[in-house]
Amino acid sequence: MVPTTAPHTPCAIDRPMNDHGALTLSEVTGSRTYQVLEYATTEVRETLAMAANGSTVRVWLEPLSSRGDAWRAVAVEGGVDTKQQISGLLKQSAKL
Repeated sequence: MVPTTAPHTPCAIDRPMNDHGALTLSEVTGSRTYQVLEYATTEVRETLAMAANGSTVRVWLEPLSSRGDAWRAVAVEGGVDTKQQISGLLKQSAKL
C-alpha cells in the first residue's frame, strides 16, 4: 500500500544495492541523501536491485525510527534504468 504522502523528488542511484540489500539514493537537487536499508515488498526490492548506478527513480520512502537516518522503500513509481539496459546502450555504435 502506498502512503498518502507525495513521493520524494526524483532520486539518483548513488550506490547500487550491495550484498546486504542497502543502497544510497540522492535527491537530484543534491539537497538530501537517503540510506535505504529495508523494502516494503519483494517487488520494490527487486526493482531497485536492478537499477543502474546513476539512474533516476521516483520512490516513496518512510523513515526507520529504530535505525537513525535509515529509510524503507515503500513503492517505486514507474521503472528504472537497469544495469542491462545501460550496458546494451554502451555497446551500440553511435552514428554521427
